[in-house]
Amino acid sequence: MSLELPPPAFTPCTDCGASVARGDEETHRCEPERRLDYTMFQLRWEVDAFDRSLNEYLDSPRGRFEQWDAQQRRSRPDASGC
Repeated sequence: MSLELPPPAFTPCTDCGASVARGDEETHRCEPERRLDYTMFQLRWEVDAFDRSLNEYLDSPRGRFEQWDAQQRRSRPDASGC
């Protein structure tokens, strides 16, 4: 004997992750902020990996030099006179 469960009343939107009532999928409109949050959530591992890589680079001798050089360039008066 097998039991068949009824389909869920709500389903997630594939673009923004919002819970949408079945049958309302055609009328649902994603909010831009929610879509951005959902995209960032999906990319969280890549964002974390980038942050780790950047911090590792900035802690390296080359990265420390680049930071020092950038600071020196920012503190110099513009040679063009503008």
